[in-house]
Amino acid sequence: MKSFDEVWENIHATQEWGKYPSEQVIRFVARNYYGKERHSIKMLDFGVGGGNHTWYLAREGFDTYGFDGSKSAVEKVKERLKAEELQADVRVRDALELDYQMDFFDCIIDSATIVSNMYGNIVKMYQETYRLLKQGGKLYSITFTTGTTGCGTGIELEKNTFKDITEGSLKGRGTCHFFEKEELNSLLETIGFQKIIIDSLRFTDRENIVEQFLVQAEK
Repeated sequence: MKSFDEVWENIHATQEWGKYPSEQVIRFVARNYYGKERHSIKMLDFGVGGGNHTWYLAREGFDTYGFDGSKSAVEKVKERLKAEELQADVRVRDALELDYQMDFFDCIIDSATIVSNMYGNIVKMYQETYRLLKQGGKLYSITFTTGTTGCGTGIELEKNTFKDITEGSLKGRGTCHFFEKEELNSLLETIGFQKIIIDSLRFTDRENIVEQFLVQAEK
């Protein structure tokens, strides 16, 4: 079963993408894991993309893992890590075909990878994060809301899921499901996550609205 959209291979093969971590991820990691024995904390970057969060986690001394469906993305991340003498286990994998052990990770970070899919696959990916987390492990997930420019454009695949989006920051970036808050909270609760916190972030990018849910949850 495949979830990876080849549009992302083209993007990573031809463009520079996300070299530095987001402030939101840094804040989450700092609040929860700074001051601990970082080398013993297993972190998974769920879709490495440009490698910004894999690089950050490795640089900060965590036991870092990551994957992506894009071979070009993984090759670029490995080259950067090698050049800076940083260590991380980075693999080419589809998000629905992972081979990590059950109950393996202390933390999983998803920076808008899961949301770039059909809803059925999104459910399976969140279920997979739950399976991979240790008891008490934490998930940090960034999604897009229905208030984001581009929602409602392109080809509608199902409710609030569109591909070939024609407007906004998600234009030309394959498929995206735009979440409503109660829908997202209900999904995570059904899977079994606890202590769910859903914050929101809204900003404009070249006059386009970007609205995200910033999710924290615990197994």
